Amino acid sequence: MRTTKIEIDIKLIVPNRWNPNVQSKEIFEKGVKSVETFGMLSCPLVRETAGCYEIIDGEHRWRYCKKLEHKTIWVENLGEISDQEAKTLTILLNNLRGKDDIEKRAKILKKLNEGQLQLLPFTKEEIKNELELVNFDFSQYEKEDKIPERVITNNLIFPLTEEERKVWDLAFKRIKEKNSKVTEIQIFLTMLKEYLWITWGVDIEQVKKEDQEKLSTPTT
Repeated sequence: MRTTKIEIDIKLIVPNRWNPNVQSKEIFEKGVKSVETFGMLSCPLVRETAGCYEIIDGEHRWRYCKKLEHKTIWVENLGEISDQEAKTLTILLNNLRGKDDIEKRAKILKKLNEGQLQLLPFTKEEIKNELELVNFDFSQYEKEDKIPERVITNNLIFPLTEEERKVWDLAFKRIKEKNSKVTEIQIFLTMLKEYLWITWGVDIEQVKKEDQEKLSTPTT
């Protein structure tokens, strides 16, 4: 297939009916800001149908331009192709872009300023999590200590976003490379202790000791 790059009236473009790619309001606004800042760096892909141009790939880019009140837009036109070909291309182009290596991406994020970070399609919490991963001291897990026997009495379950899970998996993988015997719960508890100390200055071991002393002190 070959395309022709053309500039057309933005009103002549329509979205397709099957696009599975969705965005949150926050990510949409970031997309608008990115086009406003850098311009549209890649054109939507369209086909000709029923006197208009139907989007195959790039619906969000088109919507950013509409939000910015652009009168015209550059597109890559495939001409007339079948519905099956159009649907196949939509799915292919949505899913053939690969995925970032989180650790490498985090190192890049660390070098960006606040304004640049705000343009990226991530929430503040996701960016914060990745930056903390870069700064985390993995050396504390290098020693192959003997793992104490544990008696399981409780289960702790909490929800994670896909990005949060990726950060956790990468951290766990890095730590296991340093110490193959360490467990997920040891890593979690160590991170929790560090978070309490760094954020609020709470020494959990000292709190446990004080609570134990209170329990052992007879009441009058």
